[in-house]
Amino acid sequence: MAVCRIEGNNDMYGLGIRLGYYLQWYGAILARWIAPSEVKNLASSLDLFAAATFLALIILTANDINILEPVETYIVLLLMFGAYLVLVPIYIWRLLTGCDPYWDPTRYPRVNLGAFSATLSFMLLIGVLIFQYWFWFDRVPDLDTRHCQQYGFVIGQVRLNSKVSVVLHALMYFWLGLVCLYILLLKFRALAGFPDPGARSRRAKKAHIELLQNLDVWIKIVVALAVTVATELTISWNEIRGVGTLSGAGQTIPFAIGLGAIVRVIYVAMAYESDYTPPPRPITVSQVPDFSVDEESIISRPSRVRRRSVGLD
Repeated sequence: MAVCRIEGNNDMYGLGIRLGYYLQWYGAILARWIAPSEVKNLASSLDLFAAATFLALIILTANDINILEPVETYIVLLLMFGAYLVLVPIYIWRLLTGCDPYWDPTRYPRVNLGAFSATLSFMLLIGVLIFQYWFWFDRVPDLDTRHCQQYGFVIGQVRLNSKVSVVLHALMYFWLGLVCLYILLLKFRALAGFPDPGARSRRAKKAHIELLQNLDVWIKIVVALAVTVATELTISWNEIRGVGTLSGAGQTIPFAIGLGAIVRVIYVAMAYESDYTPPPRPITVSQVPDFSVDEESIISRPSRVRRRSVGLD
């Protein structure tokens, strides 16, 4: 069956917008190694990019559900939701290690994000996750009546409405829903004054801390590369036209912002932060750098648990 002929929506996922996402995302990951002082600004910028895109997606969908083809919505969701997918391998790892804080790859983050970024990103996570449920269980089945195909990415090329695609995505987002409930449970536990479950974890040595930090960053690199490949292959497989140039301010502005972010990270690393050593301060609720829930806004530091009740910082 032939591929559906689609004239792409340059305003939602044009080349400049995609490059803006990629460059800021990679810049935030790179900054964790060479310019930690830049991470918070990049995380906030990515949060605002995602929030603006999500708002535009909701407005377009509410005005006319057919204005974007299902595969176009899929591409936009990959750009917005890609960084949240870091939660999947991180929490699978935590499950395999018995939720032992000693082996939590985000227990000693290179940079702790602020409360603003943490709150905004968690709200976006829940909002986009709800939209994902609607998309996969209501919008994607519309393709069953089409006489052409639209393709997505699951390790390789698959029909977007195939059982394999729908089931695997449903399982992944069901898992992320459980992760959100777990994070909320920890927050309410802290507000209720219960002891920090990670406070009694055995002391980690410097080499172990560095191992966890590197594992955390490498997970993010793998996810970022996978989402980039998935997005670009999806556009290619579906032969979407009109989204491959940087013509127009709507494309050059986000591209310039992303490129500027990378350049600034490299400049700051070379000029100011060659001797930076991140403090190994433990936290106990996993966060997702770039788009994260700030554990320090949920649970107090383990060293203070015996002296005061757990609460919001």
